[in-house]
Amino acid sequence: MIKNTIKVMQDVTDLTAVLLGVPSDSIKGGSRAKKLVLGRMVSANFLMIDLNYDYDELGKHINRDRTSFYYYEHKHKEYYEYWEDYTELYDKLKVAYLGKGTTALTSEDMKDIFLKEGIVNQDAAPFMIGFKIGKVEEFIYTRELEATITLLQSAFKQFNYSFSVEHINSWSYES
Repeated sequence: MIKNTIKVMQDVTDLTAVLLGVPSDSIKGGSRAKKLVLGRMVSANFLMIDLNYDYDELGKHINRDRTSFYYYEHKHKEYYEYWEDYTELYDKLKVAYLGKGTTALTSEDMKDIFLKEGIVNQDAAPFMIGFKIGKVEEFIYTRELEATITLLQSAFKQFNYSFSVEHINSWSYES
């Protein structure tokens, strides 16, 4: 799945603004009001940490240079631990966007969904699918590429995911 960068970033910014009770454009603006800086930092860190967006993509969206995002990312752990407003907004954004509680989807959660939906590794499979949600990535080996991708899309439709496909046994198909 190709991620729709502009739409996802705008959705996260809009959702953060709604949770804060401010206009969406104000988060991307130049104001240094504490509430707006909080929203800017939370939405940027969520996009970087949980959704794997890079500094250049964020810079174009939030109208900041990469040094702002370096700072946001550097301060995330400290703010999350000690700044109650930051922690509360970050957790609310994560729940609202990913549909999960304060803990993100874990590798074990993903494997449980795989088993429940019948998505299993197959022996001597020619295709490897790298399936990723946030920072969690699992690999599925399959003979039935289209059917497996359809199952993944159905099972994880509420998440923002990406996947890559690799043909791992190409020599057997070249003759």
